Amino acid sequence: MILNRATGRQRRTTTPVEHSRNRPKAIIGSCRIGTGGALAVGVALAVSAAPVSAQSQSALQQWLAQDTATGNWGGERTQLSNDGVDLALNFTTDILGNPTGGMEQRTEFAGMWYGTATVDLGALAGLTSLTFNVAGALTQGRDLSGDHIGNLFAVAQVFNGDTLRLAELYFEQSLFSDQLSIAIGRLAAGDDFATADAYGYYVISAVNGNPTGILVNAPSFTTPPFAQWGVRGTVTTENDLYFSAGVYNADPDVQDDDVNGLDFTLNPQDGVLMLAEAGWNPNTGDDATGLPGHYAIGMWGDTSDYAFVNGADQSQDGNYGFYAIAQQMVYREQGSSDEGLTIWGTINVAPDDDINTLPVALFGGAYYEGLFPSRPEDVTAFGISYAGFSDTLPDQTYEVALEINHRFQLGNWLYVQPDLQYVVNPNGGGIDDALVVGFEASVDF
Repeated sequence: MILNRATGRQRRTTTPVEHSRNRPKAIIGSCRIGTGGALAVGVALAVSAAPVSAQSQSALQQWLAQDTATGNWGGERTQLSNDGVDLALNFTTDILGNPTGGMEQRTEFAGMWYGTATVDLGALAGLTSLTFNVAGALTQGRDLSGDHIGNLFAVAQVFNGDTLRLAELYFEQSLFSDQLSIAIGRLAAGDDFATADAYGYYVISAVNGNPTGILVNAPSFTTPPFAQWGVRGTVTTENDLYFSAGVYNADPDVQDDDVNGLDFTLNPQDGVLMLAEAGWNPNTGDDATGLPGHYAIGMWGDTSDYAFVNGADQSQDGNYGFYAIAQQMVYREQGSSDEGLTIWGTINVAPDDDINTLPVALFGGAYYEGLFPSRPEDVTAFGISYAGFSDTLPDQTYEVALEINHRFQLGNWLYVQPDLQYVVNPNGGGIDDALVVGFEASVDF
């Protein structure tokens, strides 16, 4: 968690990761656990697998090959889906520590249960191509960055406080053979804007989900499990081009933990967030033979009042910023559709440094799927993140974070990801550089 000096509010900067295979969106249930509890989850998984492995290696392989850990529920899951109801639940945990640097050395656990229910109203009520979507989250743990390191880029992307909340609640209508999609309700802007597949392979919150540069400067830009009233439309074309635009309520107070996502206040007179993005997704169709990519440019504008970041008793109406994203597979192994090397880069710019803590933020990296021949579904990733602080903050200059990790894809529904990070000049200065080590684990149920 970081302090957004533009608003004086604490703003969480994380989003759910891209999970083992699918990104599930309605919470089914959980218990509160700490670091020991998270470790117990891992031990339980290992113990439960052991007798299966001893009896039959093929049985274990079949289990790991399922789409989810709980399987098809004796056929009930397929029946529900045929009837138009799809349920998903994921648990992801980050267990990380800083053996050197920061304000003090600690190891902390953060975890999130995140689930969804998607209801196809075409199948249930004959309303063609209309879906109803609800999502919920239970977040737990402690903030290693905010409590012990003091840096800007939260090292555990899954940390979102300690609360149960309604995450999203919206309708989505597809028209013209899915070339037009319109969503309305309680939406997270980060689901549809300033995002890329590459971001999901990192544990640090600098980009996981969405670039931190936007989240720091625009607290109204919400990411799951936080949502606002909004409407979003997306048009796609047959030549892989798309255009998206959205308008959202811009009140950060609805994100407070004590309202559990149930503050349905609509107050556009206090501020509106507007977003627009144009992009190109070459070679991403089912019949494409070239190397896939993702390119996007976008802008945001917020009509809310913004306080000066230097602490002066001044404010101004409105704020705006721009971003650009490029992701491109540059090498594909022979005979494979997924294995190979992808590079990516992102830039965020918010020109007015009187009201923006981070006028410039840069992110980049690369990941390789199937680096080791014996593990074709594993992903090895490296990333670097840079934040340049406002010139009106003389004691803060820049922060740089480096990350390297390897995701062991143990099954369609399970991965374990050892992670190494190094934070240079935390929070722009005055704090010792920090080494961070640990892992992330994720299970789709």
